[in-house]
Amino acid sequence: MKPLKRHPALIELSREHHGSLSLCVRLLRTPEQSHQAELDPHFVELEPHFLEEETMFAPYWDKVDQALRQRFEDDHAKLRAMMAHPEYMNESWNKDFAVILRDHARFEERELFPAIEPFLPLPENV
Repeated sequence: MKPLKRHPALIELSREHHGSLSLCVRLLRTPEQSHQAELDPHFVELEPHFLEEETMFAPYWDKVDQALRQRFEDDHAKLRAMMAHPEYMNESWNKDFAVILRDHARFEERELFPAIEPFLPLPENV
């Protein structure tokens, strides 16, 4: 598989998305199992990830379709609410969390990042 060409500022975020997508696959394969040992550390990583994206993208919201911003903010709010009240032993909760996180990571990679990339400044050494 050919790697995505990505703006340097987004490469680490994309790598983090890969980790989230791997988690989602495991959750969807065995939603009936408790995933607390796997989810708790991921929750700790997600909040700084969300904050980094929110900070990085804030200056560019007026340059992209507002539906992208709305989806981005809605997804982050849903995921934060689920992380604040996890139901590890609930198969439905595990499935819902995995689907929302998976769809959000795909949305950012396929729609949001390409829309914002043209506005991000290039690194000084390029």
